[in-house]
Amino acid sequence: MSKTLCLLNGSKKKSSIIFELIAQCQTKWGGDFQVIESRFEKELIEIAREYAPKVDVIIAIGGDGTLNEIMNGLISSGHEALPAIAIVPIGTGNDFFQSAGLNSFKIHAFMEAFTHRKTIPCDIGKIQTEKETRYFMNVADIGFGGAVVLSLNQFRKQFGPGFSYGLAILKTFVGYKRPHVRIESESFPYKGELLLAAACNGAIFGNGLHIHPGASIHDGKLNMTILGKVSMLDYLLNVIKVKRGKRIIHPEAHYFESNELVLLADEEYLHAETDGEYLSGKRFEISILPQRIKILLH
Repeated sequence: MSKTLCLLNGSKKKSSIIFELIAQCQTKWGGDFQVIESRFEKELIEIAREYAPKVDVIIAIGGDGTLNEIMNGLISSGHEALPAIAIVPIGTGNDFFQSAGLNSFKIHAFMEAFTHRKTIPCDIGKIQTEKETRYFMNVADIGFGGAVVLSLNQFRKQFGPGFSYGLAILKTFVGYKRPHVRIESESFPYKGELLLAAACNGAIFGNGLHIHPGASIHDGKLNMTILGKVSMLDYLLNVIKVKRGKRIIHPEAHYFESNELVLLADEEYLHAETDGEYLSGKRFEISILPQRIKILLH
C-alpha cells in the first residue's frame, strides 16, 4: 500500500475540518498514514526534504506559504521521482489552488480522489539571487508585491492575518518608490522604472488578482507581467479589471513569455516574494522546471 504523509503548520489554529479529515485518513490508511506538524518557521522544508523518497503522496494543509515550504523541500531533495501533492486549501492565501483550477474543498471529494489518484503535472519556477535559490509553484513577484509581503509580516504579529493584508497594501502605497531595473530576456529586454515584475506559473496572486490571465501551471512556460512606470493611481483604477481576469491596457504594462530571464537592480536591493514568502536581492535569475511535480486532482 502507498504511504501518505500529512504536513501542516503547527503554529496555525486547526479547524474542525482538519480534525475530521485527519480522522478519516487515519481510519482508512492506518499505519500507512502519518501526520507531522511543524514546530518552528521553515521546518516544513526540512521535513518534506527528508520524506521525499519515503512517501507517495504528501497532503499539504494550509495556504500558499505552507505549500511553498513543502514544495521547496521536495525539489531541493534532489530526488527525481517525487511524491504527488494533495492540497487542502485552509489558509489566509489560497491563490495557487485557484490558479490550478481546483474545485472548492470538500472532504468526501478529497477522500474519493485518493481512490482514483488522478493527478496533473505542475511546472515549478526557480529564482536565484546572490544569496539563495528559491522555488515557486505560483508567482514570484519582484517590486511592489515583495514590499507588501514585508509589511504584511510585520502587521500579522499585531493584527492577525485577516485585517493585515489591506493594511500592508495601504502602507506600501504611501511610501513606495519605483526602482530602476534592467531586464535581460530574448523575448522582452527592458530598462526603466519598475512597479512590479511577476514571473507567473499560475495566473492568480495577491488574494485573487489575475496578474497574468491565461497562465497555465502545466504548459512548460513561464509567463511574465511587467508593470513599469505605472502610478499607484493607474494600479488602483485597474484593480477591479484585474480581479475579473482582464489584462491591464496601459503603455507601461507588458505581458510576454520568457523561460529564462535576468532582472538587475541599478542601485538598491529589491523586495521580492515567492508565493507570499519574502526575499530580496539585486540580481534575480528566473527559469522554469517543466512538469516537475504532480498535483492530486480533487
